[in-house]
Amino acid sequence: MPAVRKVSREEIVDAALDVLRDGGFSAVNARSVARMLGCSTQPIYFSFKNMDELKAAMTQRAIELNTRHVREWLNILDADGSCYREHSHYSSFGIGFVKFAAEEKHLFRWLYLDGVQPEQYKNDVLLDDIIAAIVNEYGYTEETARRLHQDMVYYSYGLAIMANTGHLKLTDAELLAAFRREFTALAAYYGVSPVPLRFRGKEIK
Repeated sequence: MPAVRKVSREEIVDAALDVLRDGGFSAVNARSVARMLGCSTQPIYFSFKNMDELKAAMTQRAIELNTRHVREWLNILDADGSCYREHSHYSSFGIGFVKFAAEEKHLFRWLYLDGVQPEQYKNDVLLDDIIAAIVNEYGYTEETARRLHQDMVYYSYGLAIMANTGHLKLTDAELLAAFRREFTALAAYYGVSPVPLRFRGKEIK
């Protein structure tokens, strides 16, 4: 008998995620995942009690990918020659969110529009990092930072949904400028400076 290839739990989750990427959540089932793996459905049910357990693991992996994607934008602002260098680290969270929506269409829809996600994720797993970034960069109180960020979330969701559906196509520089305009308007509303502490007294173009 030919040797049977062992399929790990991680490979199954990754395959389910690939099916989701290609066809959306409705396409995820035991047969489609097995087809992606090139095996029977037996390894799937050996590693997972049922498809609900697999989908939960797949959702957690999608959350991790999204979080990593957004975090990566934090370092872009300091890169030599980057159009972000003179601007705020806080902007990177919004840019990463919108870019994820545009580049990972089905994952974004599952995580933010269609799926039933863990309650802590609905409340934003990066929230503490984001609030800390605002407080450290701008010197706002935590209360002001939270209120301003919540308003920015509403704006970010609008841009992200438009990018996800193909109705918004902005360059990175244009996207940054859009976030900066909204942030400046909200800072004026809350009576605080829109300029990061390190640039106070300097003109930001």
